[in-house]
Amino acid sequence: MSKVAIVKIENKQIELAVRKAIDLLGGITKFISNEERVLLKPNLLSAPENKEALEKIRTDPRVLEALIKLLMEKRSPKIMVGDCSGVGEKGGTKEAIRKSGYLVLEEKYQNVEVRSLEARGPVHVDINGKKLKSATVAKDVMETKAIINVPKMKTHSLTIFTGAVKNLFGTITGGDKTRIHSLGGTLNGFSQCLVDLYSFEREKIKLNVMDANVALEGSGPGAAGKAVKMGLILASEDAVALDAVAVTLMGIAPEKVPTLRFAHEQGLGEIDIEKITILGEQIIDHKRKFKFPKSARIAFLPFQRFSKILQRYPKYKSGCINCQSCVKGCPEQVITIITNKKGEPQPRINLKGCIACYTCIEICPEACYGYESRTLRRVILVFSALLVVVAALITFLVLFLR
Repeated sequence: MSKVAIVKIENKQIELAVRKAIDLLGGITKFISNEERVLLKPNLLSAPENKEALEKIRTDPRVLEALIKLLMEKRSPKIMVGDCSGVGEKGGTKEAIRKSGYLVLEEKYQNVEVRSLEARGPVHVDINGKKLKSATVAKDVMETKAIINVPKMKTHSLTIFTGAVKNLFGTITGGDKTRIHSLGGTLNGFSQCLVDLYSFEREKIKLNVMDANVALEGSGPGAAGKAVKMGLILASEDAVALDAVAVTLMGIAPEKVPTLRFAHEQGLGEIDIEKITILGEQIIDHKRKFKFPKSARIAFLPFQRFSKILQRYPKYKSGCINCQSCVKGCPEQVITIITNKKGEPQPRINLKGCIACYTCIEICPEACYGYESRTLRRVILVFSALLVVVAALITFLVLFLR
């Protein structure tokens, strides 16, 4: 039976909470024993200068440090902290790492290296999944036999939720992220790609520790989302069960999240809360109602064939700094930056080619984007026009028949 530990962070003692969570599961040596190298895979995404934005977006470095201490107390493996951040940020992952606060870990601990997983290049591998057949995975990931997955508890504009399963998308290098977004296309398609990737890397994932101290709700997983103080650390050997407990804490049923539903159906993990052993704190004591992205509401519709009517597309609001993140990160290359009448940079989206993957919303460091529902607006306009025509026809017939 899958086990998930939930520990409350008391008096800001994150390290103590991480230790307790792992002890509840049997201790660090149960998961990491003779491995010479261990990769800690945080959720970096991007790293804006604003400290408040930073705290809600990336895995807290104190969680990583707690894991480093635990590993080094038992033995002294080489430890790497690495990620491939969101595509398109100025300076790429190296710049995101510089801003993240992770580099201090390299300075404090002799056997620790913090670096971009893109540094040593990719390896083209056959995934042979239901949707994802191949991918370019970071060489460091392919050469590492032990990974501790350290995700952040966040909502997601496309996949509804991003946790342990989604966090592994950060092992994909460079432009292949955009290819996979295009390949997936829809919520269900992209979610299946994520499950295929998880299935491929699953044996390497020895432990999952989720940073749920400051979580994120709303238009996640980037700067547009809002911080939520949860004050928790979650841990499990089963990434799917961990995510299932996390979304339950956030107020939705696990089967509503396609990545979790697909993973469970394919025998990759447990999502039935009744079949998961909860250690430490209980869900009922910390459960709350998160605000999920408006774009993700179509996933909750009982009749998915009508979901296109409610499809939302990214819409520029204000605040562009011309960083080009959205332009470089767009899988379909439908975004350009123009200069408006005020002489300010302004993204322009060709919605005819937009697949509504929300990568632009996800990686924008200034939260410049919102949503619009063009299809629904058109339906309303057409329906209104028909009502006017019908009313005019009825009026004409009534007058004529007199």
